[in-house]
Amino acid sequence: MLNGLRWFGLAALALSLGAPAQQLYGVATIAPGTMLHTLGSVIAKVAQDNSKLQLRVQGYGGDAPALDAVNNKNSDFLALEIGETADAYHGRGNWQGKGRPNLRMAMTMFPIMVAPYVRKDSSVQSIADLKGKRVPGMWAQQTGVLQHTMAMLANGGLAYSDVVSVPVVNVVRGADDFKAGKLDVLYFAVGAPKVQEVASSVGGLRQLPYANTPEALARMHAVRPEYYVVELKPAPHIVGIDKPTWVQAFDFIIGVGAHVPDEAVYEFVRAVHANRKALGEGHPTLNLFNPDNAGKLQPSLPHHPGAIRFFKEAGIWRG
Repeated sequence: MLNGLRWFGLAALALSLGAPAQQLYGVATIAPGTMLHTLGSVIAKVAQDNSKLQLRVQGYGGDAPALDAVNNKNSDFLALEIGETADAYHGRGNWQGKGRPNLRMAMTMFPIMVAPYVRKDSSVQSIADLKGKRVPGMWAQQTGVLQHTMAMLANGGLAYSDVVSVPVVNVVRGADDFKAGKLDVLYFAVGAPKVQEVASSVGGLRQLPYANTPEALARMHAVRPEYYVVELKPAPHIVGIDKPTWVQAFDFIIGVGAHVPDEAVYEFVRAVHANRKALGEGHPTLNLFNPDNAGKLQPSLPHHPGAIRFFKEAGIWRG
């Protein structure tokens, strides 16, 4: 409940009328300039515009502090990816022995797509060509990206031992390091404003395609079974491709804290589910949202009861 914050104007009005003040709920995600922050902001606006909820997006330096904020009840909803959220809930991977049991699923939005980029004039033509090159690593604040980049390298038959791992803080700082010439590859979400910014400053970018073969996918699944590839077609908002290209994907979700009231979660999910058009108008990537798939069961992250209630009423609960 956002550390007790309230909409003070509404509170004063409510007190004068003898009515309860509206609660302000936080939506935790990562830093401004990232795709997740952009998408989380659009989703929060659509939810607020189509419900009685008051929502405020909170950008953190990485997924770890965002997950901690919800687990510790300093925020409420969560716009992140499924793999790191599930790992945090169970205390595995980067969260070994440090489970975050307050985390829950609200709804599945769509596959979020990520890709490695090189300068347009780079001699690197494939992920395999990154051998011996400077690749972002460690991800001090945004620890969940480590598995993403490990899977990216695995798709090309590589590991971090095959490249020069350059420590970075998070994807935004990594993009700035790439722009400054400290890295040979940029790893970022497809369609993010930051990618467009970098492309403009370095004379253009080119995506490195993923291999869609059983062997390449098996290597990715060995890193995390949630990973898969999807074919991406050229579009005005997508930098670096001029033909259909395979990119890495994993589900982008709205998570929520177990502490959030059932009614608030129900209202949030209902508002988002009913307004796909408004989501797409907010950002074209959100046209990928399939309302019928919003109640998708995730392998190891339980749903909040408020979300289950809506999905059952809508006839799309798969539990």
